[in-house]
Amino acid sequence: MRTFIRTTLSSIVKSILLITVLFVASFKAFAQKSSTPSSLLWKIEGEGLQKPSYLFGTNHMLCESDYSMPQKVKNAMQATEQAYLEINLGDPNVTAEMQKHMAAPQPLTASISKEDALYIDSILKIKLKVSLQQVDNLKPLLIVSSLMQTSLPCKVISFESEIVKASKAANKEVKGLSSVEEQYSFLDKIFKPKDFVPYLKMWTDEELKKSFNTIKTAYLAEDLATIDSLMASFYTSDPEGYNHLLPVRNHLWADRIPEIIKEKPTFFAVGCGHLQGREGMIAILQAKGYKVTPVKQ
Repeated sequence: MRTFIRTTLSSIVKSILLITVLFVASFKAFAQKSSTPSSLLWKIEGEGLQKPSYLFGTNHMLCESDYSMPQKVKNAMQATEQAYLEINLGDPNVTAEMQKHMAAPQPLTASISKEDALYIDSILKIKLKVSLQQVDNLKPLLIVSSLMQTSLPCKVISFESEIVKASKAANKEVKGLSSVEEQYSFLDKIFKPKDFVPYLKMWTDEELKKSFNTIKTAYLAEDLATIDSLMASFYTSDPEGYNHLLPVRNHLWADRIPEIIKEKPTFFAVGCGHLQGREGMIAILQAKGYKVTPVKQ
């Protein structure tokens, strides 16, 4: 059970990508042609800024063997004075803060049939070596995240953890665009308890691996058009969930950025799905008057 709890806590920054994997597996979205330049790193200038800041799209989960911090990202981090992630994963109290928000309003078994409870219990015992009774009071998304990670084809690493290490090594502060409480509140709106059983019955390990690889390939190619198309598949099935997944948070974070970059040149790192689109962070910052341009090399 302790191992499960550690896995669950580490999965919070990965949960959004796992939701995307679900919808790629379900709807098989394909990218459309786009004129948006392909880059995961964007320079923010203008509006009286003395020095540029940078916006980087991360992949919350990448195979360790595929991980490599691009030189242009290292250069951007060196040129700025602090880093902002979605939440402050550099805070030594972040794990304790996450634990405060792990409990569900009601037990999972209160909202599912006895048949479904037996089905979930059997999967949990096989994949995570815990029973449903042991995790019954956890939020369903956290259980889903832990289950899905057992199906991934490799040991995963996150850019966020590496950004924290690099920032601390350079004696630079790491902060969060959202608090842990705020981030969890969005996750609750994105993934609903009623979705748990249908998704669980829908997956196969092979489909999840294939979808994970689709996202990985697009990310490594810095292909924002494909990434945006994959995220759009979520809108097709759940417009309300999609709204909380991307547009609402994009506006929230982009609205906080001007005050931050006015004080210090800053390196921002958020999930790559937040960058592109009419309500992506790039477009929102450009609408505020900033010059936001792709960094190629």
